[in-house]
Amino acid sequence: MKPVAQTYKSPKRLLEELGITDAEDIDVEAIAQYNDATIVYEPLTGSEARILGNGDKAIITINKHSPVQRQRFSAGHELGHWMRDRGKIALSCTDRIYKTSWSEDSPEQRANRYSVELLMPEPMFAPCTKNLPMVFESVRSLCGVFNTSLTATAIRLTELSSYNAMLVCYENRRRKWFFRGPDIPKALWPYEQLSTSTKAASLSSTTGDQATGNSSADAWVDHPGSWQYSVKEDSIVIGSGLTLSLVWWQNEKQILDLDEDKEDE
Repeated sequence: MKPVAQTYKSPKRLLEELGITDAEDIDVEAIAQYNDATIVYEPLTGSEARILGNGDKAIITINKHSPVQRQRFSAGHELGHWMRDRGKIALSCTDRIYKTSWSEDSPEQRANRYSVELLMPEPMFAPCTKNLPMVFESVRSLCGVFNTSLTATAIRLTELSSYNAMLVCYENRRRKWFFRGPDIPKALWPYEQLSTSTKAASLSSTTGDQATGNSSADAWVDHPGSWQYSVKEDSIVIGSGLTLSLVWWQNEKQILDLDEDKEDE
């Protein structure tokens, strides 16, 4: 058997090659087929998607009973695996992978990132975030535009919005991963253990349970003097033991004060 050529293409390059400039035209099935991967839909138990590749062809199987937004993200994720490991590959990916594999450098994290950048490319996504508050109502609105999942869309909003925010995921009240917005100083870290002073700590275990309100910044970030500042929090239960929180500095004073401290060093 002749060796399989390395044909990795970034999401940006793929979209440019296919001339896709509008969110409505991001057809993940057609994009996969363009890269020799066929997407099929079947009932799956214990996983959201599977990929089986051999040589220069692959079959991506998506759980037909999942919501369409989950199906699309799963397809993008598996395509990310195919792009990096073309040749011989057999993987099965669960819903938990899509919700928890976001921080550590791993094949699953890289596949998640591939799907995010394919389905929500920055040139299309960033303009849609203008003037949107950092709450899950905004996330759901963007989910409707890009037909994407809640967690992935919340990450993209945090990354590309002009607001000062971070997105934090806790699993059984211990920090699993987090993302800072582009203007959040690296000195600000969310606590490893979820504070009882947060709205997230008051949530039940029911998926979809949500709480919103204002909090002292020291309920969220481990930094001297945080008690002097406030944040707005919007938290939601996304699965068993998993909460997702958008934490937003509506008043930028803490951010500006930290920037001034850094300049004075």
